Amino acid sequence: MLDVTAKDPQGVQILGETKTFNMVGYTQPNRQGQTTLDNWLIRSWQDNAIPSGTSTHTFSVTVPAGTREIEVSASLIYQVGDNISPMTEVSRRITLN
Repeated sequence: MLDVTAKDPQGVQILGETKTFNMVGYTQPNRQGQTTLDNWLIRSWQDNAIPSGTSTHTFSVTVPAGTREIEVSASLIYQVGDNISPMTEVSRRITLN
């Protein structure tokens, strides 16, 4: 999951959005066979790799009038069943013109 939030200087959230991506697994062990999005097969073979390559995702936020800066945070979270593990977290203060 990719979770993105933006807050104004008073800490009021002005954006909160989450995108969920399915992991791709294989129907046989050692990344053999056809690809599948079936959670049971992915877990049973431990083939938990995100497909290679790069993807870009855009989020839009409407900034309230008079706001000169916002705090933006993004978290990439890996989840299998009920187990959640943060992978990467970043936070930036953005000054607006």
